[in-house]
Amino acid sequence: MNASLLKIARLEKSFGPVRVLQGIDLDMARGEAIGLIGENGAGKSTLMNIVSGALQPSVGSLAFEGREIVIESVRHGRELGIRFVHQELSIIGALSIAENMFLGDYKSGRSGFINRRELAVATRAVLERVGLAHLDPWMEAGRLRSGEQQLIEIAKAIVERPKLLILDEPTSSLTPVEAQRLFDLVRELRAEGVGVIFITHRLEEALENCGRVVVLRDGVLISDRKTSETSKSQLILDMVGKTATFAYRGGTRTPGATRLSVKGLADEDHLSPIDMEVRAGEVVGLFGLMGSGRTEFLETLYGYRRARCGEVWLDGTLLSRAGADKSVASGLFMLPEGRKIQGILPTHSVQSNITIARLPALTRLGFVAEGAEKADAARMARSLNIRMGDIRQPITSLSGGNQQKALFARALLAEPKVLLLDEPTHGVDVGAKAEIYDIVHRFAESGAGVLFASSELPEIMALADRCVVFAGGRVAGVLERAAMTEDAILHLAFDFSQGGQAAAPMPVGPT
Repeated sequence: MNASLLKIARLEKSFGPVRVLQGIDLDMARGEAIGLIGENGAGKSTLMNIVSGALQPSVGSLAFEGREIVIESVRHGRELGIRFVHQELSIIGALSIAENMFLGDYKSGRSGFINRRELAVATRAVLERVGLAHLDPWMEAGRLRSGEQQLIEIAKAIVERPKLLILDEPTSSLTPVEAQRLFDLVRELRAEGVGVIFITHRLEEALENCGRVVVLRDGVLISDRKTSETSKSQLILDMVGKTATFAYRGGTRTPGATRLSVKGLADEDHLSPIDMEVRAGEVVGLFGLMGSGRTEFLETLYGYRRARCGEVWLDGTLLSRAGADKSVASGLFMLPEGRKIQGILPTHSVQSNITIARLPALTRLGFVAEGAEKADAARMARSLNIRMGDIRQPITSLSGGNQQKALFARALLAEPKVLLLDEPTHGVDVGAKAEIYDIVHRFAESGAGVLFASSELPEIMALADRCVVFAGGRVAGVLERAAMTEDAILHLAFDFSQGGQAAAPMPVGPT
C-alpha cells in the first residue's frame, strides 16, 4: 500500500457559535485520487482551506507525509507541496501566459533581467502537459477562453511540483476534450505519486476518475466509499439524505397561446436569422456544442447584444430593441450564466438582491417602502427555500445554490411573461439542482413561458417540452418531446457542426 500522504483526525471548525465542520477523519495515500462531494454549504471548501493553510482548525490535527503538523498559512502549505486551485480564476489578464505561469519566479540571468527564452521554453513544456501546446507563451492571458484560463490555473500549480493537488470544480468551464486531457494529466500525476482531491458536483466524473468518493453533509463526513462499490444514486442519497428527482413532468401541462415570437433575429457577427416561438406554460430548451450560438441568441433576444435584424413579439406586441431594461419592463427577464459576474450584487444583502428589479414598484416620492420590500423578499425566500440566517445578511455568505435561488427569486418577483435562463444550474449541487428544476416547472405551470440554454443533456431531457438544437450560429433542428432523445439531440448538434446541411425548415412551436 502507498505511504500516507494526508491524515485528518477529529477535525472541527467553528465560526463564532456556528460549527461548520464536525469530527472529520480522513486518510489519503500518495498517488490517490479522492472525489469530495456534497451540497453547497456542506463544508467542502472550508475543509480544503484548512488543508491548504488558509484557515486553522478549531479542534483536531493534520499529518502530512507521516508527520503531524500545523499548516500556518497558504504559503506554508505551498512550501510543503500543497496546492489548492480554486474555482474562481486568479489570472491577470494584462500579463502574458508565461508571466502568469511563473509569477514571482521569473527565469533571470546574472544581469537580473528576465530570460525570455528560458521562460518561453519552460512555459511551453507545462502548456503541453495541460493540452495547450498550440498557445503562444507571450499571448495576453485576458484573450483566452474561460476554459483555457482554467487550465492555465492548473498549469501554474503543476509548475510548483505539488505533492497534493486540490482542484475545485476543475471542469466547470472546460470542453469535453479539455476535460479528458485534464483527467489524463491527473493519471500522469498520480503515477508520479501526487495525491489529487477533486471538489466536484459532477458525480459521473468523480466515479470515473477517482478511487474513492467522500461525501460531506452539514459539516459531517457522511460516507467514504470506493467508487467500485457505489453508484450515483447512492451518492445522491448520501449528499441530500433523500432521493433527488429529475424526472420530466411537463406532460401535465397544456401549452396555451404564443407568448414569445422571434422572427429573423440575428446579432452583428455570430448568428444567422433565427425564428422561434414559446407558448404559455411551455419550457423550451436550447442545446448546442460550444460556440453553437445558443448563448448569443439569448443575449441578443434580451438586449445584451445588438441585433442587426429581426423582430421580437411578446403577447402580440412588438418590442423595441432598446436594451435589457426595456426587455424587463416589457415582460422578459434573463438570468445569465455568470452568477458571480453578471448576476449577484456582491456587496448587497440577500434582500436587496431579490428586490432590485422590483424597486420601481416599491418606490414612492423617491423613497423605498422598506416594510413592503422586506415582506416581498421574505416571501420569495420562503417560497424558494433559500437557506440563510437573515434576509439582511450578505448574499456572498450564501452557498452557490442558494445564491442561484435568490436570483430566481429576483426574476419571479418581477413577474415576467417569459423567463430566459442560460445554464440555470451551473455550479450548483444536486440538491439545489432538483429544487431549481421544481421552480422552473412551477413557473411554467403558472402560465408563463421559459426559454433556457444548457450544455447538459440530462437537464434538457428533465426540463424541456421541446428542444431547439443550435450549431454554427443557426438552428440545426427542432425536436418535439416525443422525438427527444439524447442520441437524436447529439446527432443534430454534431452532424451540422461537422459540415452537414441545415435541417429543412421545421415548425418551431406546436401546431
